[in-house]
Amino acid sequence: MNLLPPQPDCRNCARWEQAPRNPGVPTTRWGLPGPDAPVLIVIGPTPGYHEHVHNEPFVGKPGRLLRDILLAELSTLCTIYGTYLARCGPEPDARARDYKACFSFHSSDFAAILDAHPAPQILVLLLGSDAASQFHRLHLNTRCSQKDAISRNGKPHQIAGRTIPVFTTLHPAAVLRNNSLIHTVEDHIELLISTVRGCAPVPTDPDIQPPRSPHHLP
Repeated sequence: MNLLPPQPDCRNCARWEQAPRNPGVPTTRWGLPGPDAPVLIVIGPTPGYHEHVHNEPFVGKPGRLLRDILLAELSTLCTIYGTYLARCGPEPDARARDYKACFSFHSSDFAAILDAHPAPQILVLLLGSDAASQFHRLHLNTRCSQKDAISRNGKPHQIAGRTIPVFTTLHPAAVLRNNSLIHTVEDHIELLISTVRGCAPVPTDPDIQPPRSPHHLP
């Protein structure tokens, strides 16, 4: 387990007064080490109660589902970083302005990850509707719903000068509320694994045949 340094400037943020007064849950690294391994950046909306208590991302029940089961195979293929768009505050309390206020800290960690891995493939996995919509708004300056983001899974985007495929899936907490959703999430993760392995399906242009006159019918 490896933590990026916490951001001391979080104490200057107005949201810190409403949070458990820690310097923000730091970005964590796990999975396959090595300078040549692909890098997966997993981004949630905000940390929850257990993340604040342990000062580490994805350690609550949804996080354990994510790390121990859903990302188990990817952790053998990639170096994985877990982080949030907003470092503090209970999840239901987050608002668009809070994500924007914390974006400089998130961007700092994002840039540090890219600088630490100049050569390998970088991929992003967004967890849930807030992460999907706010990531697209702040990083890509576009509006995008979770449904639209999922329909574009694997599409590369130019982010901080790198070409980065972006994937979106349901938040693990949604899977805990409705166990049947795990099959949907597994499909999204399988596409991500295929991309890492270099065997993802490649969309092609349809072969459109021009209409034929009825006189050509047998």
